[in-house]
Amino acid sequence: MKTMMRSDIFKKELVVVNDPIRFNKEDLIEKKINYNHKGIVGIITDIMLDGVHVVSRDLTIEKEYSIEVEHDFSFVKLHIEIEGDNEYCPENSSERGIYIPQGHYNLFYLPKIKGVLNYRTKRRRTLEITFTEEYLQQLFYPNLSATIPLLAQAITNQTSYVMWEASKSIPPKLNVLIEDILQCNYSGNIKKAFLESKIVEILSYLFTIINEEENTKVTSELSACDYVKILEVENILKTQFKEKHTLASIATQVGLNNFKIKKYFKMVFNTTVFNYLTQVRMEYAKQLILEKEYPICVVSEELGYKNPHHFTVAFKKTFGYLPSKLKN
Repeated sequence: MKTMMRSDIFKKELVVVNDPIRFNKEDLIEKKINYNHKGIVGIITDIMLDGVHVVSRDLTIEKEYSIEVEHDFSFVKLHIEIEGDNEYCPENSSERGIYIPQGHYNLFYLPKIKGVLNYRTKRRRTLEITFTEEYLQQLFYPNLSATIPLLAQAITNQTSYVMWEASKSIPPKLNVLIEDILQCNYSGNIKKAFLESKIVEILSYLFTIINEEENTKVTSELSACDYVKILEVENILKTQFKEKHTLASIATQVGLNNFKIKKYFKMVFNTTVFNYLTQVRMEYAKQLILEKEYPICVVSEELGYKNPHHFTVAFKKTFGYLPSKLKN
């Protein structure tokens, strides 16, 4: 099992990585790389688990670059572009390419990788989680095909699979799990257990979404124009979360009626507009309590709750524990 890469940033030399994903190894191996080469500066964190490879990147980039890449093995990957974008163009134009813009993600299986990776932004903050087929088979033993039929069929037939034809915007629940992984401060076996549990939680969440969409087939109703407007709604909720919103006020901003906003938002994000808004607010609250050590009453007031008890109830409903737990 090996990966081969060639790029200007490697001085056009062929770089070969042997055993990029390990299996049947019980320990955790972590490397933090302070990268500074060819105008690319930042930190790359590389974590090896049993059958899972986790890579996070926080990089600034002077100019766009490309990497020729080839794998002699197949894999399933969850790729999340928090900032920046990622494009894979296969050498054979008849094979499937992958494009993930900023703030989006996708899960895919490609039986063959030989092509070019293009990076065109000046900042990249990403999380990539790669799984071996054996890992998924064991995790969902005895029947992966009953858990996620289309993916299992693609693996069996060695054909490509993507969770969505067009990568989707990162929902709040997934964002919470992403930050849990990126901000993990544990070490040793505790860190290994924590990361493994979060990865299983992410897969369970995503596979539930996939199965719901495969069963309902409702997304065919959504036009490209309306999809863009729903992304505008999401951006409003993410950037103006301290403001008071109604469906009518949001509809005025994006030019979509109340009924379509309710219906299409649920279709795209698998939650309601106001549940999404609450999740965004609670993420912000968690950040204030953990990083800035704000008192709970101050956080509650900043988010517009007249009664701190109402804030506490919303927080527990979102995360499953009281905000006071963060103080401990």
